[in-house]
Amino acid sequence: MQKVKIREVVAYNGHNVKANGIVTLNLKAMYSELVNTMKVLQLLNNDVKISVIEGKSESSIGMFRVKNVNISDDGESVLKFETLAEAAEMDKINSLVGKETEFTINMFAEVDMEDSDESDEDDDEDVEDNNDDEEENDDDDISDEEWDEALDDEDWGDDDE
Repeated sequence: MQKVKIREVVAYNGHNVKANGIVTLNLKAMYSELVNTMKVLQLLNNDVKISVIEGKSESSIGMFRVKNVNISDDGESVLKFETLAEAAEMDKINSLVGKETEFTINMFAEVDMEDSDESDEDDDEDVEDNNDDEEENDDDDISDEEWDEALDDEDWGDDDE
């Protein structure tokens, strides 16, 4: 399992609560956030803790699953997240209603990564050579202390598996 943190600037695009207790949260991201939106795809089928950053304070709005990522022809995207009402902080989500400005969110998840041991050694060398030319981006690296702080009071779902 790899710890993943994605920071993205988004705008509130609505939410709803169905009679069965399912909460759907819609967020909209501009073209400038397209790279971060693509990173969200790796969070599919994983529990994602979402927190909203306002000023210098950060508050969790709940544990969600990525339901849908829709990218339009102009590069704007709509991120849809879904959860049960008891896993969401409804008061904090309701406080997003009427926000006309963009805000920053952090998304935290633990993601299973495929083993590269099955690859042919020649393929591995090619990948390593290609990665030498890429810039390193340490902005998304997260320290163990920051990770523990982000998850301090959260339940990460089914421990019975």
